[in-house]
This record gives sequence, C-alpha cells and structure tokens, in this order.
Amino acid sequence: MPTTKPIIIPREVLLVEIDRRCSFADCDNRVGVGLTKEEAANYLGFECEHCRRWNDDSLTQRDIPDWWDEFHSHQTSH
Repeated sequence: MPTTKPIIIPREVLLVEIDRRCSFADCDNRVGVGLTKEEAANYLGFECEHCRRWNDDSLTQRDIPDWWDEFHSHQTSH
C-alpha cells in the first residue's frame, strides 16, 4: 500500500493589517492590506482589488507603531 505525503502549508503570522484607498480618482476603492513582518519590511505599495492598478505606498509610524524603530533603522541602513 503506497504511503501518501501530507500537504504542508507554511504559516506566517500577520504583523499588521492596514486600510488604504486606491489613489485613482475613478476607483477610490477601500483596500485592506495584510502584511507579515517580512512583507512589511519590503512594502512599496499594493494592487487595488477592484481596478487591479498598482498604488505606490509606504508604511508610516502610525501603521506600525510597535515596529517602526526596527523597520525604519532597517530601511535606512541599506
């Protein structure tokens, strides 16, 4: 009898969920963006779920107050 391998799905803990609006005037759709710690460190923007256009964006201290110092020092050291 052949053995089956279990399916393993890696899990990542969300660091933060941010609310944004699409920057295109003809859309202005509200978008919730969930980010892991790694994604937050590399965050440059999001694709609107409604119109599928890219929105340049960056995190502010208000978005990640508990992690701001860590991410800000990481970005300025590179």
